[in-house]
Parts: sequence; C-alpha cells; structure tokens
Amino acid sequence: MNLGFLRPMYGEIGDYVSVYLDTDRSHENARTAIELRWNAASQRLVEAGASQASIDAAAAVAGAPGGARGYAVFARAGAVAFTGALDAPPRREIARLAPLPHVMPLLAQRRPPIPHIRVSATRVGGEIVAIGGTGGEWRDWVAGQDWPVHKTSVGGWSEPRFQRSVEETWDENAKQLAAEVEAAAGRIGARHVIVSGDIRARSLLIEHLSRPLRDSAAVLEEEVSADSQAMTEAADRALSEWAGRHCRERFDDWQARLAHGRAVQGLARTMAAFRDGQVSDLFLADDPSSTAPAWIGPAGNDLAASREELLELDVAGPAADRADAALVRAIAHTDAELHFLPGDVVEKGNPEACGGIARPLDGVCATLRFSLESS
Repeated sequence: MNLGFLRPMYGEIGDYVSVYLDTDRSHENARTAIELRWNAASQRLVEAGASQASIDAAAAVAGAPGGARGYAVFARAGAVAFTGALDAPPRREIARLAPLPHVMPLLAQRRPPIPHIRVSATRVGGEIVAIGGTGGEWRDWVAGQDWPVHKTSVGGWSEPRFQRSVEETWDENAKQLAAEVEAAAGRIGARHVIVSGDIRARSLLIEHLSRPLRDSAAVLEEEVSADSQAMTEAADRALSEWAGRHCRERFDDWQARLAHGRAVQGLARTMAAFRDGQVSDLFLADDPSSTAPAWIGPAGNDLAASREELLELDVAGPAADRADAALVRAIAHTDAELHFLPGDVVEKGNPEACGGIARPLDGVCATLRFSLESS
C-alpha cells in the first residue's frame, strides 16, 4: 500500500494525540458505553499532558459514523489531523500523546482501499464505478449505439448481413466502454478491474482492455449493477487474493535481492536505508504488542535506532517515539510501499530481536531502490 495520502498529517513533530475507541453500537446501552470509554481515554490524555484543545478535537472519536464498530482519531494543535473507521472494534484501545501519530494499528486492521474499477457491461454500454486509494467513488454510464443490438430472424438474403451488423454494434460498444474503463483507471492509478453483466458484453469488454487490466480482470458471472453488494463482495475477494499474491511475490524478490546488496533486514538497517532514500518496499510483521523504539527528527526520513546517529547527522532536537510510527511517516514521505507479511513467512525464535522475530530480523525488512555497493 502507498501511504502518500497521509503526508499532509506530518507538518511538524510533537504533541500528537492518537485515540482508538470501540464504537460498536449494535448492543444495548451502546451510547453510554462509548461515552464511558471516551471519558477514560480523555482522562489518560490529561494525565499524559495533552492540551485541552487537542483533547476536545479528539472527542470526535465518540461521534464515529454509525456503521463504524471502531474509530481512530489523530489530533494536533486543537485540530483533527486524520480519522479512520474500522469494521471491528480496535484490537487495542489507545489514548496516546507522542511526537508522532500512532497510525500503524489503523493500517494493520483496515488496509487502505486498492484502487480498482468495477464494471457492469451491457450490449449497449455499461456502468462504471471507480474506487480510489482513499475510498472515494466515481461513477459513470457509457451509452453506446442502441441499434441494432438484438439478433432476430429477419429472413431472406439480408439476414447474415443483419446478424453481422448486430455483432459489430456489440463490439463497437464494448470498445467504447473499454476506452472509458482505461481512462478511469488512469485517473485513479487502478491496475485491477472487476467485470459483471451480460455474458457476451463481458467477454468483448475484456478483449478490448489493455494487457495489464485484461490480465488482472476478475469476472462475476452475474448481471448486477456496478455498485451492488454482490459486486462489492466480488471486488473484496479479488483484491484480497491479488494483494496476498502481490505481497508474496515482492517478498520472494526481497529474499533474492538480499544476497546481492539490494535488500536489508532488521530495524536499525531498515531505518538507515530510509534515511538514504533507498527503500522501495517495506515488509512488516503485524505485531500489535510491539514496543520497538526509534529516534526521530523533523524531516520525514529522520529516523534512527539511537539518538547519537541523528546527532552525528546534525539533526536538531531528536525525540523518542515508536519505531512503527516513525516507519509510517518515512513511507509516506518517500513514496515507498508498505506490505504486511503473511504469518507463515515470519519465523520466531531470536530472543534478542524485536518480538523475538528471527526472519526477517526484528520483523522488518526492505527492498532497496539501488544496491548498497552503489550508495
């Protein structure tokens, strides 16, 4: 996942309030329970030294959207900097004051949407829904030629020509729909398309897509609208499978590059690679209990395992924070991509490593944009 959308949140360091709250309203007395949880969280923020203005801003967590079973709010200087809804209560309720926002639990529990296109194809056009990386939707209807589109028995010598004309109309409409799908994909950076609709229209549409979209296309063999629940569920399945396969392919690439100086593992070496602008892909074991520390400075790639490292680089006023918070900021500022590692590739058993994770060391590793030898 690309985290560039988080970049505006990191104007400065210091005094970030991060709150995660269970906002499930499906049970009796939910409103009272949410208020009690917020009261407890706000008291912890007072004890931590948060400003009243930022606490007041973070109170937005208690007014989560109706369908959100969990909610996260990040505030600074009396203003909300970012919010995120969860489809389940947070794995840990958090009320924290720190130099950086604690975004990693939100990313781990609610992965940002993968940009993609949903299409319901008909023989006279189709409906397009484009889902961007922030979850925003864009809709369009493509209307092609509406005659002739039905094969009927007209009889006589003209029937074969009429039937060919109908098929040519279908093909032309599919070509027009494919062009609009390509344009929408280009606007949001989508590499995946999910197609439903008429069986012949689906087939023709996929034939006219460019190879990257054609190869990634997932088909729902139903005639349903592009914004239907069935299409949402089909898209979720397809994108989950793609993300898992993509992560494993990238991790296999990391293993191949490690022996050739084009990858690193371990928290200290990964943070050093971020400082040098080398990281293209960061791989992380999802460990909610992690408390691994880091030192940070004002710039997005100011992060290190020790205060001394930053002082040697003339970074003014280093501050201590969580390593995962520092890594999220570095990813957002350097256009790297974040991948959560599947559990079966994480090996434990090193008591000296963060979380006891032996491979990748400390549960973190990175593929580099250029080799260590050339740096």
